[in-house]
Amino acid sequence: MTTEGGTGTRAARHAGGLYRRTFAWIAKPFRKVEAEAHHLREVEETGESGETPYIAILGVFLFVFPIFVVLLGLALIAYYAAS
Repeated sequence: MTTEGGTGTRAARHAGGLYRRTFAWIAKPFRKVEAEAHHLREVEETGESGETPYIAILGVFLFVFPIFVVLLGLALIAYYAAS
């Protein structure tokens, strides 16, 4: 016989609140970075700043660089595996 306000329900709510607070604390720096990225994207789209070309170049670099690193890593792994 489980009732709506039983011990298990209260424990689950308490744990859920703890997880929510913990993950909110962990995610806070990421949300700040995400907000800054959205702001830079808006500045880039409107072209309202003299730094717009640099923002666009940085965006391209941040897109291409991880791909380059992964491909370089795979090439080095293949090279050492073949040796």
